[in-house]
Formats: sequence, structure tokens, C-alpha cells
Amino acid sequence: MMNSLESEFNIERIKSRMVLYNFLASAFNYPDKELAEGLSSGEFLSALKNTIFQKIIEDSMKLNIYIGSNKDDILLQLERDYTWLFFTSKPRVAYLFGSVYNEGKLYQESTFKITRLYYETGLKLNESFGLPPDHIAVELEFMAYLAFNQIKAVNENNMENAFYGKEMEKIVFEEYLAPFATKVGKSIKDQSKTPFYRTVGEITYNFFNTPLQAYM
Repeated sequence: MMNSLESEFNIERIKSRMVLYNFLASAFNYPDKELAEGLSSGEFLSALKNTIFQKIIEDSMKLNIYIGSNKDDILLQLERDYTWLFFTSKPRVAYLFGSVYNEGKLYQESTFKITRLYYETGLKLNESFGLPPDHIAVELEFMAYLAFNQIKAVNENNMENAFYGKEMEKIVFEEYLAPFATKVGKSIKDQSKTPFYRTVGEITYNFFNTPLQAYM
């Protein structure tokens, strides 16, 4: 029997956002064997295809090129492209930190604002990636955490937590992530040397360049 919140919250859409946030968090962290395995096995593509967002599904199909490929070869390609995109390119293709886009350098006021939001919602940073709080991967992990908590609150018919999680997701999307994620996405989709990061760029740009309400 549907509880009172299930008519207000579309669980399938929340799950789809959570899958997408988790995928992008992995993609924007430094590439590792798990990422290469997920591409070679088709695990990432399968997860994205199971979302209900048609544009995301269409963009993700480009990852099909990696299925069955050698994991070590994939990892080497991704490491080289990631390093070039975010560390060695001159001028830099893209930066991974919100404060660099907002204030021009690391660890500024926007860093401390997002950190306060983490603590207010109960997210412990040491459970994330061990990266600066305004790293795009950490902010995406936070979004996945908020989506997960919304699902949990709806299942428990906890109205206060469900609406709190929804409002926090909207705030982080509109005030923190979207303003710089769209810039990162556009830069890497246009300049990446690998199909993976071009696809990540397209998904990031298209998702964050659309009002969150369209995915709710």
C-alpha cells in the first residue's frame, strides 16, 4: 500500500539520480582499477541504461566501446587523459574545485559553506574520497547521499527527513554544483582525448544545464 509520501516523491526518479551521481562521482575521482573494470564489464553502462532519463541513456551508449576491452589498457588511457585534463594541460582544460571557479583559488568561502552543509546533514568527509570538500567528486557523492536518504525517509514515511533531503539536494544542485559542473562538463566534452571523458563531459553538461525539477 502506498504511504502518504510515495505520491509526492517519485522513487524511480530519485534512484535514477542517485545512480547518476554515483557514476559521476567515480568518473571525476582519479581513475582506478574499479573504474576500468566497470567499463570493461559493462557494469557502468548497464547502471546508466537502467535510469529513466532518456538523454542520459543516449549519452551513456557511447561507453559501449569499452565493453570487453583490456582493463589495464583502459586504465592507462584514462589516467593519461585525466592527468592532462585536470593537471598538466596549459591552459588548464578544467578545474575540479568549486572555489577555483567561484573565487579563483582553493579553500575559499564557498569551500567552507559546502563543508557546513555536509556536517549539517550528517555526512562525514572521511567517508568520502579524502579530497577537498568542494572537489566535484565529493559534492556528487554528497548528492548521492541526499538521494539515498530521501528514499530511506519515504520508505519510512518520515515526511520531515524526506522534504529536508529534497530541499538540500535542490540547494546543492542550484547553488554549488550546477554553476561550475556545467563549465567542467562543457570543457571536457569538447577537449577530452578519450571517449570516456567526452561522454562524462556530455552527461555532466546536459544534466546540470537542465533545471533539477525536470528530474524530480
